[in-house]
Amino acid sequence: MDGANPYLPPQAAIAEGGRGASPAVGPDAEPALPPWRLEGRTLFARHGVTLPDICLFTGEPTTPAQRVRWPLSWMPFWYWIGVGIAPKQLSAMIYAAVRWTSNVELGLGPAGRKRRRLHVLLTTAAFADAIVIAVVGTAGGAALPGFLFLAFLGLFFAALFSRAFRVVRIDRHYAHLMLRSRVTQVFARLPPPR
Repeated sequence: MDGANPYLPPQAAIAEGGRGASPAVGPDAEPALPPWRLEGRTLFARHGVTLPDICLFTGEPTTPAQRVRWPLSWMPFWYWIGVGIAPKQLSAMIYAAVRWTSNVELGLGPAGRKRRRLHVLLTTAAFADAIVIAVVGTAGGAALPGFLFLAFLGLFFAALFSRAFRVVRIDRHYAHLMLRSRVTQVFARLPPPR
C-alpha cells in the first residue's frame, strides 16, 4: 500500500478546466465564502468581518476611524413565545443553548452614532421601568402599575424601532442583517467583494 487515500478529493486541477479541492480538506475546513453579500434587503456578513466604510444607518460614506465593532446576538422566534410560559430556570438554560452570537466591524456616521445612543437610552429606560414595575407591583394602587406598564410598552417599541439595522438570523457562517432601503441601495452599487 502506497499510503494514498483513494477517498480524498483530488488536490490538483481537474483536466477539464475545473478546480480540484482546496488543500485544506477535512471536517473542520471552512469553505471559501465571500466576506459579505446582499440579497434583497438582507446583508449576509461573515462572522468577524469588516464591512465597507458605509454608515449602516444613513448609507453615507464613513472613514475607517468611524468603524465600530458591534456584538450581535439572535434567538429563534419560538423562544420568545415560550419564555413567558416556561419556568425561569428552564428559560435560562434554553437561552444559553440556542442563542447565536457574532460580531461585525461596521461604519457608523454621526447620525448613526446618535441613533445608537438613542437606542441604548430607550432600552435602558425600558429595563429600568420593568424593574420599577416588579418592585412596586400593586402597592401603589391600580393607576401607578398601569401607567408604568404603558410607559414600558412605549419605551420598548420606541427602542425596537430605533435600531440602525435588525438582526434577522445568525447561522454557522453569516449574520443576516436587515438594512434600511437607502443603505441597501448603496450596498447594491458596490462591486461584490473578493
